[in-house]
Amino acid sequence: MAFVGIDAVTYGVTDIKKGTQAFVDFGLKKIKAGAKEAILETQDGSRVILRPRGDKSLPKAIQPGPTVREITWGVTAQADLNRLRKELSKDRLVTEDKDGTLHSVDNNGLGIAFRKSRRRKLKARCATPINAHEAVVRVDDRATYYDKANPLTLGHAVFTVASYKDTQDFYVNRLGFTVTDYYKGRGVFLRCKTPGGHHNLFFLEDAEGKTQINHVAFGVANTHELFAGGIHYTSKGWKTAVGPGRHIVSSCYFWYFKNPCGGNIEYFVDEDYCTENWKPKHWDPAPDMFAEWALGDGLNKFAGQPPTRTDADMKK
Repeated sequence: MAFVGIDAVTYGVTDIKKGTQAFVDFGLKKIKAGAKEAILETQDGSRVILRPRGDKSLPKAIQPGPTVREITWGVTAQADLNRLRKELSKDRLVTEDKDGTLHSVDNNGLGIAFRKSRRRKLKARCATPINAHEAVVRVDDRATYYDKANPLTLGHAVFTVASYKDTQDFYVNRLGFTVTDYYKGRGVFLRCKTPGGHHNLFFLEDAEGKTQINHVAFGVANTHELFAGGIHYTSKGWKTAVGPGRHIVSSCYFWYFKNPCGGNIEYFVDEDYCTENWKPKHWDPAPDMFAEWALGDGLNKFAGQPPTRTDADMKK
């Protein structure tokens, strides 16, 4: 299948107004805000959709309380949708909207949808210029400063499941995803396209067999934006789950926050990029493999302080 990535994540929530504010403060653009539905968007057009938990149009919840109810995957062509419909119809119900979006469920009961991608292609941007000894690249120019984050894209989602092997079988053999890495005996990292970012999904086996959302992750431009976004988000009163830090598996920098819509939300940047030459590794799932380094509760000493330097200020 010619996947593009995650086009949308739909939550069933307890408080749409609070959830909307959480994602606005996180840096997403508000497209629609109402009592029955809110829609928020990243720079490339990937979306977060919020609806009341009791909305009968939502797929069945995978857990009590507010949570992710459906992940919508973008594909490149109608032919991909035709193949998906044929494959999934072998053993489960597949429905189709008037706009051609397909809806079904995975083997964990999570709602999955597929449509021709509505993402916008962003302009390529150079890596942030960083000066080092005898490797000077930024000359007669001040660094760029951020006062908050404006996420580029919706990157990945992470769940606990009863069996990561059964889940891997479904996404790899039925949908065409690729294994990037393993937590040995505990979990699997999957990407929907090659070449592509390290993972679009990570499934971690739960000792009690529960299927639950862990987090949904949003890519930002660079580490400076990640830190600025985290400090800004904290200043709005939202609580850190863990971070900032840097993962060992996937190499990316991260900062996780508690999400009133269910699970956590993450800023991330600088993940590994994988081609067909990438070799999956079986990582030890010990706790110290979670991060090369990480703070437990954010950069609280900066929380609540107004930005003192912006890009415009520093260019004067």
